[in-house]
Amino acid sequence: MNRVEITLQDIFWSLKKYFFWIILTTAVFTAGAFAYTEFLVTPMYATSFSMGVNSNGRESSEQVTNNELVAEARIASTYQVLLTSQPVVDAVREKLGNTMSAEKIKSMISSGVKKDTMVIIITITDSNPQRAAEVANVLSAVAPEVLGKLPVGGILYSIEKAEVPKKPVSPNLGTNLTVGFILGLLLSCAVIILVAVLDTTIWREEDLERAFTVPVLGSVPGMSANSMAKLKKKRSRR
Repeated sequence: MNRVEITLQDIFWSLKKYFFWIILTTAVFTAGAFAYTEFLVTPMYATSFSMGVNSNGRESSEQVTNNELVAEARIASTYQVLLTSQPVVDAVREKLGNTMSAEKIKSMISSGVKKDTMVIIITITDSNPQRAAEVANVLSAVAPEVLGKLPVGGILYSIEKAEVPKKPVSPNLGTNLTVGFILGLLLSCAVIILVAVLDTTIWREEDLERAFTVPVLGSVPGMSANSMAKLKKKRSRR
């Protein structure tokens, strides 16, 4: 016996037949994504501030050469790395009253040098928005003092202060709901299609012809229970 092939029409009718279950599964996954986001994930807040680098301590009114800009960009990259160095982290921890571990402070800090500038963008991320802003402003204050004692070159200075974030940056409810919806929809459809593909039941004459490669000469019509009851009742009257 050859394998019964499935057509696109078969897949379409299978999806239509189990449309209710597709909707139900999608709704369950979407609701699960909502519950996960609202009740299981801790919201994280982020605040950012900027620091700049002056390579030679010149006045702002002086003309800047291209070589100086390149040197400042390199020094800025060095300062970016040093912002999470042990001396800086220890100074921040001491300023905060040793209420946080050095590892915790390091994990809160992320930074990057703005392209073609000597500006460093520092971001502090934490589950407590007030604590994130406090750590950011303490770091902004102590980093120039601590790193100024190192033989790095240039001057690190603060450009702006961090503000207390009002909204969490994660988790993103909209994104998670979308992922839950798509995952539920795709998974339910995939299961139904897989069941349809693996189903070798012969339902129609076309299935017989594809399975045995022989023509169908005739068929016996099916009879429902109601039809059988009516037929028995009719025979009993005779």
